Amino acid sequence: MPAIKPNNIPLAVGAFIREYWSGLLILLVIIGFVSKSLYNVPFSLMALLGLYRALKAPARLWADPFQRHYIWLFLCLWLPLLCALPDAANLVRASQTVFPYLRFLFAGLFIIQELSRDRRRIEFVLAGVFFIVLFWCVDASLQFFLGQNLLGYPYRSGDITGMFYPKSTISHICSVLSGLCFFYILRHSAKSRAVWLALAPLFFVVLLGGRRAAWIMLALSAFAFVVYACLAASNKRTILTYTGLASLCLGALLSLTILFHEPTNFRFKQTLGLFSGDYKTMDIAASGRLPLWQTAVTAFKLNPLNGIGPRGYRYVYQDYSSTEDYWQSQTHPHLHILEIMAETGLIGLGGYFLFLYLLLRGFMRRKNRAAEFPYLLPVLVALFPLNAHLAFYGSIWTSVSWWLIAFYCAWLGAGCREDTDH
Repeated sequence: MPAIKPNNIPLAVGAFIREYWSGLLILLVIIGFVSKSLYNVPFSLMALLGLYRALKAPARLWADPFQRHYIWLFLCLWLPLLCALPDAANLVRASQTVFPYLRFLFAGLFIIQELSRDRRRIEFVLAGVFFIVLFWCVDASLQFFLGQNLLGYPYRSGDITGMFYPKSTISHICSVLSGLCFFYILRHSAKSRAVWLALAPLFFVVLLGGRRAAWIMLALSAFAFVVYACLAASNKRTILTYTGLASLCLGALLSLTILFHEPTNFRFKQTLGLFSGDYKTMDIAASGRLPLWQTAVTAFKLNPLNGIGPRGYRYVYQDYSSTEDYWQSQTHPHLHILEIMAETGLIGLGGYFLFLYLLLRGFMRRKNRAAEFPYLLPVLVALFPLNAHLAFYGSIWTSVSWWLIAFYCAWLGAGCREDTDH
């Protein structure tokens, strides 16, 4: 590749921006997750662009099978929200969820339209996600060892935050994006074995983040990806060797962390109480969530058809909780499947399972499943029914989920376009 002359640098930068401006905008959403709501800015801008294109040429949406697929997936989760609106416990709060939720439809269509044009754009965003997550994890590791990160944010004992300070959501975001990072590492490991070292700060930060829900997501992603890598690899012995060595190194890292980092050791021992069979011990292991789950079940039983309305859990908590419940109120049940049942009822539950059915049916029908799976895996992890962290209908997790769904559909579109061109 010829060297770029200094006087040609502006031209090269301009050409790069013209080619990848949409990819940069899409990556700004990921970067924005470090803040409370900054990710909404690029998401809203993409939604406006997607809405403009939809109004300008609506027929193109239905002509593209993968944009059409995305629309059906969106309706599976949005229509139950709309159906729950008339009986919502708090109509104003529910409306603030239902109608702004439409931004995920048009932003997702924009992502699909832009990235499916060229597989290089998919590769650009995939690389961007990997390096963003790697930077976050290295920065958070520095925060742990040096007492502060690159921005001067301090380390709080047992609660690593990194760039996400003062929030502790770094482990949740990194764990759900880990599948894409694993895929990038696997693809580039033949060129550079050093890329495997990126696994160490990722696992280290998620473990020290102290969020057991993030541990589960990372474990799901890692286990599923190891199985995928072994089955899909042409040279299985090499893959088994590298994954085995990586597993041993990570196992040693995790074991040492659990043994010598007191907050992690405490949480790990506490987690084992889930298998005790004793209610109080199990409740402690579940971070006091058993009463929250019981309240959600009660709310569902008394509002079975369309639930109490999106984000209505906090407004009815006292009405449906037990008299012995030590919680005064909570914003959501901290279990995705129960949140769906309580806030959107059987309609929402049906929509959720229809969403999963359409997602997996399409996957099983397509021939190139081995290439497709790495992009589907983060979607399945993000929408796993037993996730017990951020609210399923909350702004940040819906943004994470629909970004991943749109990225997955964009890859499908890019693959279809590539096959057609050849």
